[in-house]
Parts: sequence; structure tokens; C-alpha cells
Amino acid sequence: MKKVLTLMFVASLALGAVSCKKDYTCECTVTGLPATATPIANSSKSDATDACNALDAQVKLVDASGSCTLK
Repeated sequence: MKKVLTLMFVASLALGAVSCKKDYTCECTVTGLPATATPIANSSKSDATDACNALDAQVKLVDASGSCTLK
């Protein structure tokens, strides 16, 4: 029983050490300007999406047809 508990503990530590975070890029386009890529480092997909959506809102203030997409 001790071996099983020890193995489960070690397995849970190993799974806890694995992160679902990675680097993303938010690419924004504004009419008449070259596209810009903003890195979003070490982030979960939902956090990166939120950050890119915030950039998209700022871009739309400058150019209503502008947009940002998460890559």
C-alpha cells in the first residue's frame, strides 16, 4: 500500500509540474499599415485570448475595420 501511495504522490507531482502555458502571438491589422505581431508569452490560451481581445478593442478605436487574431 505504501508503494502505491508513493507512486501516486510522485505521479501527481509530475503532472503538477507540466504546464499548459505556452507562447502565443496576437496579430493585428489596421487599414493602410503593415500587420503587427504582439507576443503573449507563457500564457494559457484563455488568458492569451483575453489579451488579444483587449488589443482588438484598442485597434477598433483607431480603425473600425481593423482586427486582431490569436495565432
